[in-house]
Amino acid sequence: MKIRTASKFDLPELDRMILDYRLYSPIPSLRDAEDLGAFHTICAEIFAGRGQIWVAEKDSQLIGMLIAYIVPNLWAPNLLSLNELAYWVDPEHRGSSAGYRLLKEYKTYGDQCKAQGRIDYYTISKMVNSPDLRYDKWGFEKVEEMWRS
Repeated sequence: MKIRTASKFDLPELDRMILDYRLYSPIPSLRDAEDLGAFHTICAEIFAGRGQIWVAEKDSQLIGMLIAYIVPNLWAPNLLSLNELAYWVDPEHRGSSAGYRLLKEYKTYGDQCKAQGRIDYYTISKMVNSPDLRYDKWGFEKVEEMWRS
């Protein structure tokens, strides 16, 4: 298995994975969402330099992805953050090193972007139905919880 940076040529497989990812959304109304227009816009911006997408590849098949997007802060637009938008490993490959290796690439990239002054901070999220990943072991600190009604 290898981890590599995605390109526009990976878009069909990224589409497949993002559609699989939405099926696990803790928000039921999102599980039927099929409009990939916004996703393609974000991917185009990332491919143009506004973030990074990594994919895990095994036997020439994509089995996971981590999508990271650089955005301005809502209250201080001059502060940029790198946000993880989607972190996915196909269910049959969970328990392999794919998830770990994708997160390692994200952390390395986030640290590099901070050191270069491109961003002020970076974040990672965890859905309520995600595995109990210990992000604190990676140097992250919990800063927020999200609730819905």
